[in-house]
Order: sequence, then C-alpha cells, then structure tokens
Amino acid sequence: MTAIFIPEGPLFRATELAGGPWSPDMLQGSATSALMTREVERLAIASNFAVRRLTFDLWRPAGLRAFSVVSELLRDGRKAKTMQVRLMDGETEISRCTALLTAQGSESPADPFSKMIAKDPAPETGSPPPAFVKKWSHYFQNVSVRVIEGALEKPGPAAAWMRLDVPLVPGEIVTPLLQAVQAADFSSGVAQIVDLREWSFVNPDISLYFLRAPEGEWILIRSQTRAGPNGAGLTTATLSDQRGPFAEVTQAMTFERREVSQKSQAS
Repeated sequence: MTAIFIPEGPLFRATELAGGPWSPDMLQGSATSALMTREVERLAIASNFAVRRLTFDLWRPAGLRAFSVVSELLRDGRKAKTMQVRLMDGETEISRCTALLTAQGSESPADPFSKMIAKDPAPETGSPPPAFVKKWSHYFQNVSVRVIEGALEKPGPAAAWMRLDVPLVPGEIVTPLLQAVQAADFSSGVAQIVDLREWSFVNPDISLYFLRAPEGEWILIRSQTRAGPNGAGLTTATLSDQRGPFAEVTQAMTFERREVSQKSQAS
C-alpha cells in the first residue's frame, strides 16, 4: 500500500506522495507536521492527557529523503506536559513541534455565554474543486476535498472539508488528530486573498489550539486571511468535524510580489 512515509529502521523516508506545491522534491508542510504529531499522539495516549496546543516552526525545506524524529519531554507535570519533537535531516533540523498536553477532568462548567453555532453542511453536500486545483501538489492529489463555501481557485474566504486518503505510515490509520493537523496546513491556501500570478506567500509557522479532540475522518476548514503592512499577513481558521468546531488555527503569513517580466508588462 502506498503511504506518505516509509519506515527505514529508525528513519522515515518520504515518498513522492509527500511532494508539495513549490517543487515535487520538496515536502508538503502537511506531511512533516503530521509525522511529528504522530509522536505527540503516542504520548497523549500513553499518559491519558489531552493535546491542547501544537505549534510548528517550519525552518527549512524538506526534500524527498529519510528523516529522524527526535522527541523530548520538556515538562512532565501532573496537570500539564510540554513535549518537543524535532524533524531531522541528518544533523540538520528541518522543523520543530512544541506540544502542550493537559490532564483530563471528569466534567466541565456550563457556558451560558457561548453562541449557538449552526450545523455545517455535511461533506457529501459539498463540491470537489476543479481538476486543476487538485494538481496543486502531489500530496494534495491524495486529499479528498468538498467545498461548501467560496472557491479554492478564487481569492477570498472559503470553507472546505478535507480527508487524507492514504496512510501516513504503512499499516497505520490516519487518526482524527492527524487528519486535523494535515488539514490545518491548507488554511492559508483555502483563504488566499491574492492573484497568485502576481504574489507569492509562505507561512513559516502554524499553531493549533484544541477545545476538544477531533472525531472522524473529515475535517472542515473555515478560514480567512488578512494582509498587514510590509508584506505581513495573518490567516486564522476554525477546524470542525461533523459534531462541530474543535480547534482554532493561526498562521503568520509573509507576502512577496512576484517579478513581472518585461514581456508581461508589454502585453
């Protein structure tokens, strides 16, 4: 069976299915983030703690190579644990995840001030994006997408259900948490606000704050992007499953105007 990563002893070799939008030989952020989250989820299960925050710093491009995943428990408290996971290409650190886990209580207080949220349309009611959009990256071609608001091929806020359809690692299911993390990386793409022929943008980080654990395979991203001065931007998104919202996402954005050739200017 095909998968995003293939184990090689203690390493994980990226397959061509992990290829991102910038180059087929550079990995999609969804792939690397999910691989690091796999280690976090193991600690959460073993300790019966809840994953409350995941922050990813995406430092360097990751190629189609074999990576090690190095974990360290920075804080081992009774009520909170902090874990660090580093993705290593040999001696070079490619990206890092810092995770906050908290102990689970037996009950929660009622919140009389929260607003009632209308139920989102189910994934089967949405529409797949145009075929050319799915060619955005090798990785994205293995993600089922159902758009319920806006359009992925046009600038502006949008909402879309997403589901990774191949295993992250052979023989393992893609858990709801991994589905949530891999989907969250697409937040800025879902809410892109610029003409991609004129502007490029990157998100060097991504953070997820969880209200509760996600459920099921399908994850709904409802996101928007705002532009600030000097090339700055901010994408915010709400992640939902078919039960309702469960997490908030933030991404720092950096915009850069593409160089326009003289031939393009003349035309």
